[in-house]
Amino acid sequence: MSMDMSASAPVRETPAALRQRIEAEPLPVNYGHHLDAVATAHGSELAWITIDGDGPDLTYRQVADMAAKAANAFAAMGVRKGNHVGVMLPNGPGFLVAWLGLARVGAVLVPVNPKLTVHELEHVLADGDVTVLLAASECVEALKATSTGAPLVTSGKIAIVGAAPTGLSDWEAMLKAAPTAFVEREPVGLDDPISILYTSGSTGKPKGCILTHRYWLTLGKVKAALLPPCRRILSELPFYYMSPYYRFSTASFQAAAICVPPAPSLSKFYERIAQHDIDVVWIGDPLATLQLSDAERRHKLKHVSLYGLKKELHRPLEERLGVPVREAFGMTEIGAGLYMPIGDDAMTGSGSCGIPAPFRECVVADEDGNPLPAGATGELLISGPGLFNGYYKNPEATKTAFWGTWFRTGDLARIDERGYFYIVGRIKEMIKRSAENIAAQEVESVIYMLPQILEAAVIGVPDEKRGEEVKACIVLQPGLSPADLAPETVLEHCRTRLAAFKLPRYIQYYSSLPKTASEKIAKKQIPTDTERAISPVFDMA
Repeated sequence: MSMDMSASAPVRETPAALRQRIEAEPLPVNYGHHLDAVATAHGSELAWITIDGDGPDLTYRQVADMAAKAANAFAAMGVRKGNHVGVMLPNGPGFLVAWLGLARVGAVLVPVNPKLTVHELEHVLADGDVTVLLAASECVEALKATSTGAPLVTSGKIAIVGAAPTGLSDWEAMLKAAPTAFVEREPVGLDDPISILYTSGSTGKPKGCILTHRYWLTLGKVKAALLPPCRRILSELPFYYMSPYYRFSTASFQAAAICVPPAPSLSKFYERIAQHDIDVVWIGDPLATLQLSDAERRHKLKHVSLYGLKKELHRPLEERLGVPVREAFGMTEIGAGLYMPIGDDAMTGSGSCGIPAPFRECVVADEDGNPLPAGATGELLISGPGLFNGYYKNPEATKTAFWGTWFRTGDLARIDERGYFYIVGRIKEMIKRSAENIAAQEVESVIYMLPQILEAAVIGVPDEKRGEEVKACIVLQPGLSPADLAPETVLEHCRTRLAAFKLPRYIQYYSSLPKTASEKIAKKQIPTDTERAISPVFDMA
């Protein structure tokens, strides 16, 4: 069996040529066939490297064999094509292998965060129609406390990693007894679901995104084609979030390895990169402002990917790291959407997230879905094969998310005369002050220009006269206090770069800002998260 590895493609291929080539190449039959092809062609290459931990390093052949065993073990539990299987494990190769095993069967993974409260757990298990579970032994009591999980426990529809309670299956024993050869009982196609990933719930209860074999294979193939040849990709987030799946999918199309630490670490980030010869990483605002030690400067990075980095931080970061730092735009619902070509050095610091990725069409539209001309601000719409298949059991949310075949991202954007896109902010993060609309991201970008700033979030707060007022929530660089950057200094800095109606009325300092699971600032939590505040609210009126 042969496969076309994206690593063989020329790095400086023109965007048009890259797009034509990638879209012309056929996708594998399904994810299991893809894994088999990689294992056959590159079986001795590492697929998983554990860093800062005791876990094993695994080759593609080992991962493929383990996935086949997992598929047989799930089948022995009665799992068939289309069944929804919850996996509730700590981060580790067992989670990846379970997903790949379920993909072979044609079943659907519903990843479950072991840290969920009973209330949150109830929603995911019930909404996801989970009929079988693979869980860590320490999760059993929480599962028993839910109306959906308890019957699965009593009926024995749970396999346990760790010490298995009486009546429940021991997953490790099942894997050991399972044969390595897996025979596909039912055909699995590109448009069959492979996973349901729940969004963070920023607009209400988490919604389950239905993701297919085509989705993950398209995303992995495109992402791999946009990177230079690499061997090691850092993957810090746990497998109950999207990030590890697309980083593994990307790595698999280059026969590279994902390097997995126990958890993300701001303080260890650059140290890990240098110590483990990491080639590719993803970086956000807090990491972009950190200084590197002498040892960390001797890294072997080849490429840095990012989304939403303040444009003022972009060029200094690229100069500090000495490698291409390129913007991109993606979402759980769409996979890869926009990207900045590696050769577009002149666009560094422009604030643009690039051009449409292969398999994607993008437009900026008005409130009725009509395309807008260059320079106008509207909602970013994206279409193409391999988008998500809607929100599970939520037809109203699915209907609202689309205009025909166009997915509504909820992001405000504009496009320039050359076809480069710029994200201006979120539609729901617009602050309405009197008759004026203020994009929070625009104000944040100005604040981030101050070197004393580590993090900043601009939010709207209620105001009787104006509807909303602008509040800047600020985290200073380590070792600094509000005395080192007075609120008057922040306001005066903003005054020279923003119209008067956009200026922050209120400024407050924080020790840190609350984050979502994907390490984005959780703005909705800021007003009630008073413990992080280290200063009173300064009224700058």
